[in-house]
Amino acid sequence: MPRANRRKVDPEASEVQLLGTVGERRESYHGEEYVVRSVTATGAAKTYRCPGCDQEIRAGVPHVVAWPEHADADERRHWHTGCWRARERRTPGVQRTRSAPRY
Repeated sequence: MPRANRRKVDPEASEVQLLGTVGERRESYHGEEYVVRSVTATGAAKTYRCPGCDQEIRAGVPHVVAWPEHADADERRHWHTGCWRARERRTPGVQRTRSAPRY
């Protein structure tokens, strides 16, 4: 006889785990609403450049992804978690030009 006490699988929850993200929330930044998503260490597969400190976010490092609420996917930016929390009170020391690589 099969077991009756197995957990039911939520397809949306399992998709989030496959993507390596931990939920989505809304936060304000520069007077605009942003969608913020946390990325786990297993979901961080590529190297990105943080706009808060202009340093690399290496693969395997947990971080956050933020983008304006009504923007395209190409507006997403990967931030160190600490840089995102301190975004209102600090800016990068070196300003990157538009032609600089973004990783």
